[in-house]
Amino acid sequence: MKKIEGVHRAKDLTEDIWNLYNGKSQKRYYCGFSSIDPYFKIIKPSFNLFTGTPNSGKSSLTLEIALRTAREHGFKFLIFSPESSLAVNLKRLIEKYCQKPFDFMFHNRADETEVLEAIEFIHEHFLFIDKKEDSPDIDWLLERARAVHKEFDIDGLILDPYNEINPERNNIREDEHISLLISKIKRFNRETHTFTFIVAHPTKQIRGADGKFSVNSLYDVSGSAHWNNKTDVGIIVTRDYENQSTNVRICKIREIDVQGNIGECTIRWNNSTKCFEDISAF
Repeated sequence: MKKIEGVHRAKDLTEDIWNLYNGKSQKRYYCGFSSIDPYFKIIKPSFNLFTGTPNSGKSSLTLEIALRTAREHGFKFLIFSPESSLAVNLKRLIEKYCQKPFDFMFHNRADETEVLEAIEFIHEHFLFIDKKEDSPDIDWLLERARAVHKEFDIDGLILDPYNEINPERNNIREDEHISLLISKIKRFNRETHTFTFIVAHPTKQIRGADGKFSVNSLYDVSGSAHWNNKTDVGIIVTRDYENQSTNVRICKIREIDVQGNIGECTIRWNNSTKCFEDISAF
């Protein structure tokens, strides 16, 4: 058969299929929490969405999974998180590395030696991206991500939150823009064998009988049903301040048993360490 560009037959994929069969190209990685592990495994490539009510801890949990997997697996990350300054993002990672508060008002804060040790580790495993004056679009971000991957061989990209990415929709609807954005990120993940953690705020918040707000599904994420349809793993984070617990619900798994399973678990925020912990740790 004459070779046609873009068309493949089964035997053309021999190496790829045996890599899958032998577990070489879809290795599953522990996410750092024993409570979450039965429901969520990190694989490359993959597109992973975190959402939840405001102040639920979705950004903090995303960073903590990144820090724990950097320690566990040696992962390297590129972070775009412009809702806070670069220094504040570094501070949050330092707290999670030291498992101690950073700010001067805490009596059990990390000392200078601990902070320096944390900076050494973070310097080797995390890079931060920002654009002065205006918000970058996804093409600008992925151009930098490709350059960083070529130089530093990163494993993961963190985009937090979606609405800080300049839409530059050029007369297309928001749902079309979101679909295109996700497709571009997933193409980057496939080409570089990386994964993405993206944080997106909900547009709908339903108040339950108990008076608390909740996000019921990924269809409640701002902008488009594509967040549910095109994501590989979807996670909803909900904080219960009264019970001092955080519910982590894995509500979308593209490949059941490979990437995890639908389900939920409870972890807890420890304000003395500025970290989340498995309930069994208390």
